[in-house]
Amino acid sequence: MLTDGIELPADAVLGPVVEALRPANVLETCRAQLETVDSAERASWRHCRIVEALYHPGRYIRVAYALVSDESVPVKRNWPEGQIVYLHAPLRPPMSRRGHALTLNGQDVEAYLFPNDRRLRGLRKFASRQDAAKVWCEWMRTSGDQFEMSAESLRRVMIRYVPEQKWIIRLRVRGVDSLSGQPSKRSIAVRSATKRSCAILARRHQFLAEETSSGDRPFQVPGVVGFQMAGGLLATQWIRGNSLMESLAAESAADVMDRSAAVLASFHALPATPLAALPEADVAGRVRDAVGDLANACPEQELRIRQVERELYRRLEGLPGGHQAVLHNDFHWNQLRIQGDRFTLLDLERMCIGDPMIDVANFATQLRMLGHRREHDVDAEQAADWARIFLQAWSQHSGGHVASDSFACYSALSSLELARGMMRHLRPGWRELASRCIETAHAGLVSADAEAVLS
Repeated sequence: MLTDGIELPADAVLGPVVEALRPANVLETCRAQLETVDSAERASWRHCRIVEALYHPGRYIRVAYALVSDESVPVKRNWPEGQIVYLHAPLRPPMSRRGHALTLNGQDVEAYLFPNDRRLRGLRKFASRQDAAKVWCEWMRTSGDQFEMSAESLRRVMIRYVPEQKWIIRLRVRGVDSLSGQPSKRSIAVRSATKRSCAILARRHQFLAEETSSGDRPFQVPGVVGFQMAGGLLATQWIRGNSLMESLAAESAADVMDRSAAVLASFHALPATPLAALPEADVAGRVRDAVGDLANACPEQELRIRQVERELYRRLEGLPGGHQAVLHNDFHWNQLRIQGDRFTLLDLERMCIGDPMIDVANFATQLRMLGHRREHDVDAEQAADWARIFLQAWSQHSGGHVASDSFACYSALSSLELARGMMRHLRPGWRELASRCIETAHAGLVSADAEAVLS
């Protein structure tokens, strides 16, 4: 979503540049200094909105903005919305040749005009509708898809843009199925990221598409439509469906949670190939990263954060080695799309082999925290009840039980990582949620009991 405000933390290392990144300052600076853009276009910019942010406490901040001429532009990420520019601070020597040095309230920053992201080179092929249609047609020919698209009907919708990290758009087009002669439509999701991450993700989608093609499992994953490793591009099917939140609003919570638990249990039962085991140091590293960033961004919470850190390390060392399964490793309420009885599972970037309690705890914890996120109108008791129902259903479908020690540890980690994620992307209300997450992690480690964590 495009926003007009941003809740920026004080940062001793980045200094006054943080305050200088306010949209009003950025608009004035870009109109005056982005000389590679035609002066008439610059003069037409009337409003600056934040698209996305990525903040690393004490190191750097990147913020993407949309510079628009019409202030009535809707807040959905339609494509394009004026000129997208992202700023990186502090200035890096040497700066990429595609960058522009701007002086923002006396502070030097780097500016990159979309689509000239210094790392996401593949997205340049989609800057124009004609180029996007050409790439998609090539993928169709390679796959043998007998579809004749009407390039004029192609629409692009920006789903996500995190500068220098990833970019995802949805392409939609109308046309004719050559075999039947009937009008038809196509939709795909296109990702631009690093070559390696796209290659790994393509293999996982292909592997899981084969595993779920028979329909014996209660979920599916989007199939691969196109892949260009050289450009760091991956296209997958766009599968329609309701979010978990939409399904909970329309159906019985017990039924939705039962099916969600069945999906997770079935996912954990997948064959392990071609996945690597979660390194023993990975969880400890995630704790370290979350604690370090939160302590920097929320110094008033540092004492409690460090208490959680010490207790979490102690408990993690004492966890017994148990059953290992295929992990989604980022399983939460927004990773599911539901259409009737069919669930689609999204975002396979972090798949590995590890303790299934990692997925169970993350899903339950993220459900519970919905009751404390201002952007979701969910009652806290209702959210906690959803989490309890899910845990009961998972135990039934998996034939196991919720191991309280593991659950307490991984719930605390999930709480810290949710707080860190909201903080790093500077989501509205991140500070309030961070405080709640830290409090929850502390309480869960003291009680080390699943029911207490969810009370």
